[in-house]
Amino acid sequence: MAAGGADDHLDPVIDALGDKALGDIDQSLLDVTAAALFPAATPATRNRWFYTPVSAILKQAGDERTIRRPKGWRGKPRVHWMTPDQAGRILAAADADDAEFGVFLATLLYTGMRLSEATGLTLDRLNLGEAWAWTPKTKNGQPRLVHLPPVLVAALANHPRGLDRGADRTGERVFRFVKCGRLYTRIRRVRKAAGPDCAFVTFHTFRHTWATWMRRYGGLDTRGLVDTGAWRSMQSAAVYEHVVASEEAQRADALPDVTRATAPNTEPVDQIGGKSVEPGKRRA
Repeated sequence: MAAGGADDHLDPVIDALGDKALGDIDQSLLDVTAAALFPAATPATRNRWFYTPVSAILKQAGDERTIRRPKGWRGKPRVHWMTPDQAGRILAAADADDAEFGVFLATLLYTGMRLSEATGLTLDRLNLGEAWAWTPKTKNGQPRLVHLPPVLVAALANHPRGLDRGADRTGERVFRFVKCGRLYTRIRRVRKAAGPDCAFVTFHTFRHTWATWMRRYGGLDTRGLVDTGAWRSMQSAAVYEHVVASEEAQRADALPDVTRATAPNTEPVDQIGGKSVEPGKRRA
């Protein structure tokens, strides 16, 4: 931590391994300890809460060994994203429920921020004149300067409580919402009001939608998504590659159109003389 690392999830790790020599910490011990500390956790959660901090600590101590992660730790990539029509109905329903919540969801939609990043955004890290917001700490461990498109700048400028809340803006949060049960109840109420086809929408859906729209409408490729700072690696951003048809797939536009070909002649034909014969009749 003194070297700048995060202290997330470290307490149980320190309790379990803190007094052991590096040479005594092998793969078997890690696997047994992770299972004991987080018996009901998914492989992805166990990796995030145990293997990742352990690996970071070992590397900081000069131990460059490769730690094998639990099977299935990458999880199953699931990308659910909203169409512009669905997103519009969600924002309208949110605005009707609570005007500030509408601006909050618009911020998620047009920046790709994670929920914790948006709830933690403070006024001193927001600059509408230059259209940016600063998030000093993200999930990938890197700070990010977030661009605010014009539609979002306009929404934030019309924040129901305003953005000028005294001389000292340091630490004053842009939105009053915190991550809690009431916030999840609110999003469930909004998606219900938006229509049955919006039942899949969660807070993380806004991030998926932003990434999908940046690919489909913004023209970014996987490298471009990484360069926005929202993802740390090509691998993590690659889950959005399927949301646009590849250049190769679009070559199907050049295939011949046979849907307008002349319909086959279905008139009964006398095979002997090649002339039409009415059904049920036979030539003399």
